[in-house]
Amino acid sequence: MRFRTHRSRGRGASSLLGGRGGSLKMRLLIGGGLALVALFSYWTASDVNPITGESQRISMEEVEEVRLGLASAPQMASEFGGVSSNAQGQRLLEEIGRRLVAAIPEVYPQAGEIPWEFSFTLLEDDQTVNAFALPGGPTFITDALFDRLETEDELAGVMGHEIVHVIQRHGAERMHKQNLLQGLAGAAVAGTGEYTAAEVVSFVGNFKMMSYGRDQETQCDLEGLKLMAAAGYDPYGMVRVMEVLAGASGGASGPEWASSHPSPEGRIETIKREIQRLGLGDRAGVR
Repeated sequence: MRFRTHRSRGRGASSLLGGRGGSLKMRLLIGGGLALVALFSYWTASDVNPITGESQRISMEEVEEVRLGLASAPQMASEFGGVSSNAQGQRLLEEIGRRLVAAIPEVYPQAGEIPWEFSFTLLEDDQTVNAFALPGGPTFITDALFDRLETEDELAGVMGHEIVHVIQRHGAERMHKQNLLQGLAGAAVAGTGEYTAAEVVSFVGNFKMMSYGRDQETQCDLEGLKLMAAAGYDPYGMVRVMEVLAGASGGASGPEWASSHPSPEGRIETIKREIQRLGLGDRAGVR
């Protein structure tokens, strides 16, 4: 009986190992297939930017960006205290925003019709120094940042930067890349049966996205300078904005490589070099 039981267990163990081997192969095949689908979806999706004329990896049409931005705007505004009670500040913000949008064709002469619906909203939050733009055009700045700005040129620097985020369709690009990372993370789980693999993919992906974000921020700084100058604002207002951000951070920001934004100090030097390179310094005081 003991001998028979031992042999039975041996056959059972052998069968079990064979099952595990087959199961592993199947998981790897499924995981590999899902990874290929995610990569194929990412690399085959492209759209031509109607303003810059550049081809971008985006799976969302402009009308979808507008719809998403309009749907998200009320919730985003509520998270920062809602619309500011500063009616005069709101009017100034809208005036500068419209002026910058009107200058888009001068900076991008190849631009077609602007498909996005720009709006500019001052938010009640007087603690959070922030400005941001949603896909499709809704653009915001908090009272905390607005109150730190001293000139219209500085406000134009903030808004010019945010408008370029919309023009360059950065939100749609980031969402498309996030879909890729989520697809690869799902493939890792399916292929290994372990969530640790997905965590590694997500960790690496997050750092890749941080770097991608820093590139976007630099692009918006430099393109925003052109937009400011075309609208008649002093590009050096952007330098002052960075000084304000540096002061607001109080030196408490983490290392640049672990941040979604370049350091304000580094941005100042980059902006000054670009102003000189483009010969925009002589635009100071044109208004």
